[in-house]
Amino acid sequence: MALVPPLLAVAALLLSLPLGSGAGGLHPVVLVPGYTSNHLEAMLTASYEPPAPACAAAATAADGQGWFPLWPNHPATRDANQVPCFADQMSLVYDAGADDYRNTDGVATRVPHFGSTRSLIGWELVVRQLEDLGYLDGDTLLAAPYDFRYAVATPGHPSAVGARYFRDLGRLILSSRLRHGRPAVVVAHSFGCALTYQFLLSRPLPWRRRHVRHVVFLGSALGGFAPGMNALTAGMNYGLPGLARSAMLRLARSQQSALWRLPTPLVFGDMPLAVVSAADAGNATATTTYTARNMSAFLVAIGFGEAVRPYETRVLPMWEALPAPMVPVTSFIGSGIRTPETYVYGKDGFEGEPEVVYSDGDGDINMVSLTAIEKWAEVDGQVMEVVRLPGVGHAGFFSVDFAVERVVDEIYKAAGGVEFDRVFSI
Repeated sequence: MALVPPLLAVAALLLSLPLGSGAGGLHPVVLVPGYTSNHLEAMLTASYEPPAPACAAAATAADGQGWFPLWPNHPATRDANQVPCFADQMSLVYDAGADDYRNTDGVATRVPHFGSTRSLIGWELVVRQLEDLGYLDGDTLLAAPYDFRYAVATPGHPSAVGARYFRDLGRLILSSRLRHGRPAVVVAHSFGCALTYQFLLSRPLPWRRRHVRHVVFLGSALGGFAPGMNALTAGMNYGLPGLARSAMLRLARSQQSALWRLPTPLVFGDMPLAVVSAADAGNATATTTYTARNMSAFLVAIGFGEAVRPYETRVLPMWEALPAPMVPVTSFIGSGIRTPETYVYGKDGFEGEPEVVYSDGDGDINMVSLTAIEKWAEVDGQVMEVVRLPGVGHAGFFSVDFAVERVVDEIYKAAGGVEFDRVFSI
């Protein structure tokens, strides 16, 4: 029997498929959430050594197969005994020998509901409005959640979890293309923008142009942001009470994605981001200023020297340039909100409470980072639009009515619909 060449087989399949279902045959939409904006589940194996007796009890409240919610972790918010369990199970380990990140020994994790908006946290208003337009969850409206503790690495360095996510995201986009005969509109928020951008660069340009119709970024931070440095000095508590500083630092510093939040030299240049002023024995004041150009020295100064190698080899090379992705992009930017830019530490150094110097941004992401991709508009062949929403914070795209409507309008327009006739008061 004669074999059909692969390209001809794919073409025949595309021609045999319907031109779309739901949403009037519009292009499918793929949602990529931001940091902590999707569910994580965990399972404890026999090799797990709990830091507290209550940790074993948490596993008995699992779903019958051993899986229990890791994020959001509601038991930890209600029971102080569960807090050290959460901190332990949520942390990662950087294996220097393997040059990759992994879970704590004895902890298995998974991301439930891949492909469905059921996996998302905080996207309810956007999802509801898209469904009102005829989009169908799991069909024309898809979601690509991920384990937000991880990221990907520069070529030549392993990143098992991140690489698997890129494969899954690529298959999701491709399958939606095959099912509906139309390329997808990808909508990403915050850290999801950084992942989506690196995903696009990892795919050949013909693949991008064939399978991705439009990309919508919400509060992108492709150049890092100043509060990302502060998280490494103060730690992260995920809103849980009574978490020891050592546990907060472990949560912040163990995650692969933490180093992606650091400001990059390309975007921040010589801006002072952390300033330490301390008096010596002679009462003379010595001041040390850290910028994005001496981030490795900053990591050593805060007692996180083990991060220098993965930062310099796995992260920094990925952000030495911001080439245009060469698919149409709309970038939504919140502005006019005080955003930390410089942290000034006194005599107690990084263990003290810093004074904060604020500048413009969306409350979390600095304006210099939000606008870093505006230069794509000058690249020949790159379609680029920047939409500024004054007074909208980093999460306001999902909670402020006019911002939600503006975002949904852009998605609908990018997916082949007509722009709504709405009046917005900004």
